[in-house]
Amino acid sequence: MLTDHQIEEIRQFNRRYTRVLGVLNKKVFDTDLTWPEGRILIEVGLNHIKNPMTLAKELKLDKSYASRTINKLVKRGILEKYSSPNDLRSVELKLTPYGQEVFNDINQRSNYLMKEVLATLNEEQQTEFLKSIESINRLLFGEETKKDVEG
Repeated sequence: MLTDHQIEEIRQFNRRYTRVLGVLNKKVFDTDLTWPEGRILIEVGLNHIKNPMTLAKELKLDKSYASRTINKLVKRGILEKYSSPNDLRSVELKLTPYGQEVFNDINQRSNYLMKEVLATLNEEQQTEFLKSIESINRLLFGEETKKDVEG
């Protein structure tokens, strides 16, 4: 079991990384989207999660809060609701063309931020960083990297 000091090191990393990503800012990457709105947009655009309840569960959001946030994105023309082909009583979500533009912008800004953070590291350090992230994903989330799946 880790010591209290080791746990504090992990928590210190979490606080620093949260600050680097700007998670405590009210808006995502200087856009007019809140962080929950941005995360919903990313889950629909990148991970193709279409079901609102699955989104709420995946992001660990209260169902009514998730529903209100999704409705705001629909009203702003970013998301569109449509009847599920599998169950006409259920709705699914997709990005509108404008929503795709907003998603692309946020995705590019996120990539830029990560490149900016890693620019202070040399190539060997960047590789070490990536391997550490791959290990964390594997250990905490059971995720294999694309290289593991392909190779």
